[in-house]
Amino acid sequence: MFPTLPKVLKLFFDNGLFRPFQTEAQLLAYVPETNPSAAYAFDTKKLYSWDGSVWNDEGLSPLDLSKSYTDEQFILAVQKSVFETLSQLFGLAKSDDEKIKSLFTDGAGKVVIGYDLEKDTGIYGGMLEQVVEIVPGLKIYNDGRYLGLLGDSERGILIGYDMLNDLPVIAGLEELIAGLVIPNQKPLVKAVNHMLWYGESFSVGQKGTPPISVQQPYSNLTFDSTVRLINGTATATKPLVEDAGINNPPVSTSQGETCCSGAANYASRAMMLENGIDPNNHVIFASTAGHGSYRIDQLEKGTAWYPTLINHVTQAMSIVGPDYKVQCINFIQGANDALSTVRTPKSVYKPKLKQLRIDANADIKAVTQQSDDIKFIIAQMSYGTRAWSDQALSHLELVQEDESFCMATPMYHFPYDADSVHLTNIGYKWISAYFGRAYKQLIVENRQPDFINPIVAQLIGDEIHVKFKVPQLPLVIDTETLAVTTNHGFKVLVDGAATTISNITVQNDTVILKLSTEPTGTVKVRYALDYLGSGINLTEGASGNIRDSTDEVTIIDGEIKPLYHVCPHFELTAFTDKGI
Repeated sequence: MFPTLPKVLKLFFDNGLFRPFQTEAQLLAYVPETNPSAAYAFDTKKLYSWDGSVWNDEGLSPLDLSKSYTDEQFILAVQKSVFETLSQLFGLAKSDDEKIKSLFTDGAGKVVIGYDLEKDTGIYGGMLEQVVEIVPGLKIYNDGRYLGLLGDSERGILIGYDMLNDLPVIAGLEELIAGLVIPNQKPLVKAVNHMLWYGESFSVGQKGTPPISVQQPYSNLTFDSTVRLINGTATATKPLVEDAGINNPPVSTSQGETCCSGAANYASRAMMLENGIDPNNHVIFASTAGHGSYRIDQLEKGTAWYPTLINHVTQAMSIVGPDYKVQCINFIQGANDALSTVRTPKSVYKPKLKQLRIDANADIKAVTQQSDDIKFIIAQMSYGTRAWSDQALSHLELVQEDESFCMATPMYHFPYDADSVHLTNIGYKWISAYFGRAYKQLIVENRQPDFINPIVAQLIGDEIHVKFKVPQLPLVIDTETLAVTTNHGFKVLVDGAATTISNITVQNDTVILKLSTEPTGTVKVRYALDYLGSGINLTEGASGNIRDSTDEVTIIDGEIKPLYHVCPHFELTAFTDKGI
């Protein structure tokens, strides 16, 4: 029993009885589980109906209709398609009596809602006729075109019939169809799929010597002038491997293993093992357009370096041909904006990063002519967060607020070079697995990649309950594989002053902080913003001991590395339940 037809229609779309496809070929290859079903092909602009064995071309092309008819007629065609399919789905048919205009009949063919043209009266299944006659707000009328079976006090049709177009009229239907959000489409996979990198020195493998990934186990590709596109040109592709940097600025001999190979190869392996996809059918082309020591204002559109990002796309497409697209941009940056001599505020950094993605998306799509948008997969910066958290918090907030940004991982649990800034070659290969997993989840599984998301902090007496969205429950306080950190990384401020945390426990998706006294005033919970774990050599960095229970691992240079999700750097203001 459905209270309104618009709700029926919403269920109709929500439950997969209507499906859009990027191409007609994809549509025709799809076999629906429900019968009947309807579908739409974006490339041909056609509607199809499923009769139980084959798709039938209904010939309703919005593109063609828009050339010869008005928008009203196109909406009419969509409405007819909806009603025809609904009628089949729910056993609702029109009356065979030419004197009766029936909106719907029951399974026995009896008119449930309709209009008797001969008697000039509405039919309501024997239930509402008398009500309609005596209730002033429910009037029926016939103006020659529209039959108003149920109307409001201002003669607006609630339920009626358009005799000119032989179509039911339902209040709210047009708004429902006009406001219908087409379900998120799975990104198209091309013959060559570019995983492009951008950012500062982390994105080009600074201190990642010597390279580790010197063999290509699958079919992934890069430029013959290496993943760094030396001198900005290439003449061919080669198997994706890591090459030592050369003395050719901005490339240097201190550059080694980038994240390109590790991420692409992890994605290929994961889609094969977890999704049954042959890596030969999803070739990843990886390259990095990053520049060491660059701030966000040196990477954005309008700078001297920004065209390098677009050139990677132009060069790749010129070599591999048009069956190519950019699937995502993996972005690692923020340390140079957190430097003690810079300290770019969040109010500047965050909108600049957001605009960078918008500009890159538009400029790359102008080259590739792809329809899919390009999302940023980012690593949350851990460098500098103990002294300047604006970059780390910008990264988290963008992922929480904008689905164009995805979280790969925070960076505090990876091994750092002796310079206390950059990762080691093992560190780059390790973090690349996180990016590869995020790529697979985003592009292959068509969903936002997993990460631990801090949702809310609630003050209950002398306890603060911090709730998270967790990829794999339960949360864990890990002091064995994560560097032991003061208060496991937590700090509580009451009106700006630190208060004592006497105990920390976890319950499933919640961390419970026991305070020494019940606080009054404004309470803020901070994590991985104030303390650095023992043994981590990271300038002004911060860490913590909270992770999920994901049991995935990767093997790097013969050593097993966990791929659990570690909690991001965050700050939340706690609330108190004050009732209603």
